[in-house]
Amino acid sequence: MHRRRFLAAIAASTAGLRAQDQRAGHARPLLLPSDEPDDLHFRLMWYNPVAPLDPARYQLQIRGLVEKPLSLSLADLRRLPQESQNSRMKCVQCWSSRTVWGGFRLGHLLEATKPLRTAKAVRFDCADKWYEYFSIEDLLKPRVMLALDMAGKPLADRHGAPLRLIDPARYGYKCAKLITSIEFVAEGKGSMACDIGPYYSPEGEIKSGYDHPLDLGSNVRRKISGGEITDY
Repeated sequence: MHRRRFLAAIAASTAGLRAQDQRAGHARPLLLPSDEPDDLHFRLMWYNPVAPLDPARYQLQIRGLVEKPLSLSLADLRRLPQESQNSRMKCVQCWSSRTVWGGFRLGHLLEATKPLRTAKAVRFDCADKWYEYFSIEDLLKPRVMLALDMAGKPLADRHGAPLRLIDPARYGYKCAKLITSIEFVAEGKGSMACDIGPYYSPEGEIKSGYDHPLDLGSNVRRKISGGEITDY
C-alpha cells in the first residue's frame, strides 16, 4: 500500500476511535503515524493505532522453547547490564536519522531463560499487533540492542516505549516497537512487513542506494553501499 494512502486510512479510522473515547469519558492518547519529522528527526509509523503502554504495569513475557519462562517488569529490565550505542536508523522509505540508544543485549535474557537446543529463532510481538522474527544468531550480533533509552532519556511513547529492538544493519520495520512478548521458536518465519508491500524483505537488510538523512537537513541526499550506515 502506498505510504500516504496508508497514513490517510489510519487517520480516518482513528478519528472514530477518538470520538468513541471522548463519548465514553476517556482521554486515551493514541499513537499515530506522521510524515513530519519530530524533534529528533524521526518520522513515526505504526501498524495499528494503539494507546501507549503503561510503564508501571508493563510486563515483558518471555516464553516458548526455554527452561525458565519469565515475566519481567520495566524495573527488572533496567537492572540488566546496560550499554549505549550511537547508530543510524534507516527506513525502507528512504530516510534515516541518528541518535544514541541505550539498553541491553539479548545475551542477558538467554542467561536468565536458558533456551532449549531446539530454539533457533525469536518472535517479537508488539502492542500494535506487529511481529518480527529473527534468528538467535542475528540477535547476538554486537550492534543489536533491546533499547530502553533514546537520546539520553527513556524511550518516548512515540518511539515505541518501553522497549524496542535496534538493529542498525536492517531497515526500521525490523526494529520492533512496543515489544510485549519474546518467544523462542524452532524456526523464523520472516517478517510481517512482507504482507504489506513488495519493497519489504523478510531479512530487512539495508541495500545499496540513496538515503535522505533527516538529521543532516531536509534536502540532504547521500549514496549508501548497504548494511549499517557508519560514514555520516
